[in-house]
Amino acid sequence: MKLSNILSLFTLLLFLQTTAQAQCISGDCRNGTGIYLYPSGAKYIGQFKDGETHGIGTCYYTDGSTYRGEWAHRYPEGHGIKTAKDGRTWEGEWKMGLPLDKDGQVIEDLFHDEVATEADIQSGCISGDCESGQGVFAYPDGSKYEGQFKAQKPDGWGTFTYTNGDRYVGSFQAGLKNGKGTFYYADETQTTGEWKEGEYLGNPQIEHGRVGCVEGNCQNGRGTYIFKDGVAKYVGTFSNNQPDGDGVIYYANGERYKGAWAMGSFNGMGTLFLADGTEVTGFWKDGSYMGKENPKKQEEPVPVTFSPDEYIAIRKASEMKVWAVIVGISAYNHMQTLKYTDDDAYRMYAFLKSPEGGALADDQIRILIDEDATKEKILSNMKETFGKAGPNDLVMLYFSGHGLRGSFLPIDFDGANNKLEHEEINEILQSSPAKYKLCIADACHSGSLLAMKSGEIRNVLEDYYKTLAQANAGTALILSSKSEETSLESSGLRQGVFSHFLIRGLKGEADADKNKIVTVQELFDFVDKNVREYTVNRQSPVIKGDYDPKMTVSVVR
Repeated sequence: MKLSNILSLFTLLLFLQTTAQAQCISGDCRNGTGIYLYPSGAKYIGQFKDGETHGIGTCYYTDGSTYRGEWAHRYPEGHGIKTAKDGRTWEGEWKMGLPLDKDGQVIEDLFHDEVATEADIQSGCISGDCESGQGVFAYPDGSKYEGQFKAQKPDGWGTFTYTNGDRYVGSFQAGLKNGKGTFYYADETQTTGEWKEGEYLGNPQIEHGRVGCVEGNCQNGRGTYIFKDGVAKYVGTFSNNQPDGDGVIYYANGERYKGAWAMGSFNGMGTLFLADGTEVTGFWKDGSYMGKENPKKQEEPVPVTFSPDEYIAIRKASEMKVWAVIVGISAYNHMQTLKYTDDDAYRMYAFLKSPEGGALADDQIRILIDEDATKEKILSNMKETFGKAGPNDLVMLYFSGHGLRGSFLPIDFDGANNKLEHEEINEILQSSPAKYKLCIADACHSGSLLAMKSGEIRNVLEDYYKTLAQANAGTALILSSKSEETSLESSGLRQGVFSHFLIRGLKGEADADKNKIVTVQELFDFVDKNVREYTVNRQSPVIKGDYDPKMTVSVVR
């Protein structure tokens, strides 16, 4: 079919009423040329491969813009032309739907005076039965699952292809790897074995069925000890019936730690080998990663004294209130199931209830987990809770879950609708009478929230006690990753990497000068350094704005 005929057909179809259901409305949308209606209402005319927009094509987006050019696996990739709704055009190279400058860097705001938002992407069930049968489901972040479904989740045998090139082929249950399977990494290495609830169990070095001390002296000497249910095996030196000295522990999920031990925990120099091949080498304390540098021995804290004016500030600060909405979502239907996001939210909730976090009363904090975290409930709780704030108070949103460029995804995101747009979040924050506004996001592509700001953004953080009363009003944005990056979870840490180091920093580990006060610069330096090291620079936290580096974020008891 000639391109002119295709365009004529498309013009006629524009007059037809469309629905939000993804579908092929003309031609061959499997391996050929066709017209495809996205869940959002956008339309694509062009070539397809294996059910995906791939080759040469044109997409007419719902915001009135158009892209013409090369496509790869559902994204504009290669050479293409973007035309804004007002007729302005930009021609150049694209990768994963993002325009690149001459140096290959992502152009965050293509037309500079318009807000950059998440572009429509072909998503949803692109073939077969994705309810309870055999089908192919394309996720809005670029990943794809092909296999058996049950209750709209991967369940049975299938293949999950990740955006970074990794691929898992095997058994699933309720959206998580469960049963026999093989994980093929992008670097061509692979892991084969048993999986349970997303965790790898097939480590052949653990002798299932045997527990306890199976060899040597596990009291005060060198031996081999298998933990209950075969979850791990330790080989090394012991003291007082605990791992102490040098040793290696093999976990059932394929991870292992080799290095120094003390009183049963990682203590000293060692390396944690993650299941995906990442190696985290550095110093450890009581099982927690402290960084590549040997932490200096903590000195005795210097007593803190305050001037009369500072005592007045403390009394004023004590009359201020903090209002928070905490959101954690793991059990998505139209995105991959996440493992630790709900736990991250509970940890942040516990911190805010503690004295270091402000000791928030029950009526000052709301927590929404999984099915409670709908778009309507998140927005209504933000409006209600933040609306109670006084002119000297602080309001805070913490979100842990999936994100796309320009939005967070609530539990009722259906692949196209119910995105929690960054603009909506900023509008509620700015409409609150509170003096201070804080948003902390542990979500993929959260860096694009920076593009939603209007005017100057000041990163004004507080300590609930002294410095808050003296701070300038403003809005703070602390984001887990750049807009083009994915926020990572770690089975080694048993939570999101960003949230893990964020909470540790807030609790006092970021207090570099040991003055019992954690400043915004100390917190960011701590989180940035540790997240980059732990993820081997795959994830880069972001903090922006004209902020005072000495502004306080928390206090240490």
